[in-house]
Amino acid sequence: MHIALGYSWFPTAAGYHWERALLERGHRVTFVGLGHEDRPGYEGTTPIDRIVERLPDTPDLFLWIDPADRYFPQGIERLSIPTACYLIDVHIGGWRKAAARFFDAVFVAQKDFVTEYAQAVGHGQVHWLPLAAAPDVHKDHQLERIYDIGFVGNLAAAHRRTARARRLALLVERYNTNDFYRHYPPAEVGEVYSRSRIVFNTSIAGDVTMRIFEGAAAGALVLTDAVANGLGELFRVGDEIAVFGDDDELLAKAGHFLAQSNEREAIAAAGQRRVLAEHTYAHRVDRLLEVVTAPGFQQIAPLRGAPEAERRAARHTVYTRLHMLDAVLDEARAAGYGPVRRLWSVLPCLVRRLLI
Repeated sequence: MHIALGYSWFPTAAGYHWERALLERGHRVTFVGLGHEDRPGYEGTTPIDRIVERLPDTPDLFLWIDPADRYFPQGIERLSIPTACYLIDVHIGGWRKAAARFFDAVFVAQKDFVTEYAQAVGHGQVHWLPLAAAPDVHKDHQLERIYDIGFVGNLAAAHRRTARARRLALLVERYNTNDFYRHYPPAEVGEVYSRSRIVFNTSIAGDVTMRIFEGAAAGALVLTDAVANGLGELFRVGDEIAVFGDDDELLAKAGHFLAQSNEREAIAAAGQRRVLAEHTYAHRVDRLLEVVTAPGFQQIAPLRGAPEAERRAARHTVYTRLHMLDAVLDEARAAGYGPVRRLWSVLPCLVRRLLI
């Protein structure tokens, strides 16, 4: 297939792993997303229908990958080709329900949100598609496992008072760890996990995170908080990964598995086998394309034929949440708003840009 792929490019983006997996599976990919100094692309305000119509060949599918990072494909409802989106952070971003209504197929990373999104979108082409690992990055590099506990992840200011920060502080006091608080380039993530006996994970809002798949793929034992969202369907808990409840159980299990190396290594090996057999980005690519090429698949995005006022309201919700100030202003001008109403329209987005 020929896929027009839209996402905000950066080296750790899920979209980048998707792009490489599509190519690995033999598909043709045209990047139509937001460019970067290290990756040519398009301006965020360039309508996607204009980009696609100027391509030498018409793609078979347009695919938008979350996280958005000030990028949403303007004019998506005008595309004549099928469209799909992969929404990752559905557990923390309610605005994505408005975004999902622009697409014919909606894939969500967290199982517990499928019904909620199907109701918001209003059609049945909403599917669970879990996160994954990239086995060329998240692999066992055959390094000495010098860290008792390994962790790579977001510890920005917004996370400093969460359970994640508290639990990391407990672990770093007791065990030999990597530097939880530094930034690791993509190539080093697999190396950190390959040097770790245990990869620690805790969710932000009950989500099944990428770290679970990545740590297991690197051959470490994954010790994660017990969450729903299909975790028990993805792994045999206790046999392929380990879970904890509260902080006391976290410390108890960490101590247990560090002391019991044979048990730890057996669970780690089983988890690695599971990820490589079922949970890579190539597996996710196969599933998504299976859905969008199945007989009976329809181009039924609710906002394809909706009144302009309804589409404009949905775009305003998305653009404001993504701090897309220029897009909000363009919308206000196109709607013929006067100066006062135009200012009122962009004010929420402007405030977000200034404060967040």
